[in-house]
Amino acid sequence: MASSASSQSSSASSQSADKYEGFDLLKCSTVQEGKKEAEVKLPLGYRFNPTEDEIVVYFLFNKIMDRAMPTYDLIKEVDVYEYDPHQLPNGDFKHNAGCNAAYYFANREPFDASEGKIIKTAANGGYWKVIDDEYEVLFKDSEVIVGFEAVMNFYEGKEPNGTKTPFVMNEYRLNPRVVPAHVLNDSIRNKIERYVVCRIINEEVSNQPVIDYKKESLELLLKYAAAGTVKDGEPK
Repeated sequence: MASSASSQSSSASSQSADKYEGFDLLKCSTVQEGKKEAEVKLPLGYRFNPTEDEIVVYFLFNKIMDRAMPTYDLIKEVDVYEYDPHQLPNGDFKHNAGCNAAYYFANREPFDASEGKIIKTAANGGYWKVIDDEYEVLFKDSEVIVGFEAVMNFYEGKEPNGTKTPFVMNEYRLNPRVVPAHVLNDSIRNKIERYVVCRIINEEVSNQPVIDYKKESLELLLKYAAAGTVKDGEPK
């Protein structure tokens, strides 16, 4: 029986390794050679609506590697755990289709498992509470796990009896396993451990109708830019 269990474990490990074989994160995350962030802007009439794997691959990984990102200044660098989300600028929430979500690069804060997966904030004594285990973020339709997502609710007051607010956070971190070995050094490893992208949604704000807005995938917009089919901020 022990031999059989060992064989099954070895087979599972081999299958896990196979799904990463041939996956090139550096190639997948390239925006456009020779382009800077500011030169690949979101076209007029389009809303910022990246998928979870696009957040991890195009933004978080490129941030960690100090490479060009697809759009300019739509994901700001803010230590969101230092703030009550009510204090975040309203203008940060205007770019997505529902005008109710903001995106930030932040330093990851470990939660206190002994207190029910709680992350305390520095402002007003509020706290974020993790509501479930992390989810895997898969690259497109593949089995390649490019990152992990934690979901949290914000509570006002002191734990564990705070008042739940309409703010929900999706925290995305990079899976270190997909980072090419030849680019890894102590600095990159530290950034992988430290950097996350936080999407904060105000569920109290109903989806506001946006006239003629377009919600193409970020990848399609990058193809427009690479092919030179974006003129005056709009795809031809």
